[in-house]
Amino acid sequence: MKSLGEVPANISSCEVLQVIGENIILADKDYNVVWLNPAAVNLLSGLVDDYGLENVEQFVGLNMSFFHSRPAYQQAIMERLENSHRSRIIIKDKIVTDIVINPIKNEQNAILGYVVLLLDVTTKAQEEERKEKLINELSVPLLHIWDNAIAVPLAGPMNVERFDYILASLLDKCKANEALYAAIDLSGVTEWHEEIANQIDRMINGLSLMGTSCIIVGIKPELAKRLGSYAYEVPIFSTMKAAIKFIISR
Repeated sequence: MKSLGEVPANISSCEVLQVIGENIILADKDYNVVWLNPAAVNLLSGLVDDYGLENVEQFVGLNMSFFHSRPAYQQAIMERLENSHRSRIIIKDKIVTDIVINPIKNEQNAILGYVVLLLDVTTKAQEEERKEKLINELSVPLLHIWDNAIAVPLAGPMNVERFDYILASLLDKCKANEALYAAIDLSGVTEWHEEIANQIDRMINGLSLMGTSCIIVGIKPELAKRLGSYAYEVPIFSTMKAAIKFIISR
């Protein structure tokens, strides 16, 4: 697809690339780095020691294979690159980014060089946190089972952080839906933390303050032992079916 309009004579292509906030690297047709925009200079300055270099200026002139753990694989990708290549990479176990490589071609369709973009840059720790958050979000199914009633079927191990996340999501959902009942199904949980009894109490009280009645479902014998002498003044059922029948009857 062709571009539209004209770049003013007083604005050079280099000046345009300089002010773009993304990390831009130019390489020649032999895959050697020839130019970095300021954003890329700033990013790579933090990786000088990791690559065993003395300063960021030494990145210029390096072949792109220098940055790849499998140079032959990278070479094969570049040799057959006709349009655009994009992948998610980890740089020196510190930086996680999307790398986008586009060939620069002349009017005869001959490759003159390459534009490399490093997008959505985060530290590895931030990426792991993002993944953990996504997993938590996907692992908290909040189901609208009846008028003004929500079910939360929990599964897998349950630690303090996950329980807190579930509680926050549940309170938001109950508020948004003006739920009168929240049925918490614990039958699928495989591992409990030491504070579970207190956490369940917090959940019951939090829901109560919002006008939502909590219903506990599926307490296994091992969980019953952990709960000990806690006397929860809420309906408790062995199955979700029984809990739904209770809600419908109210």
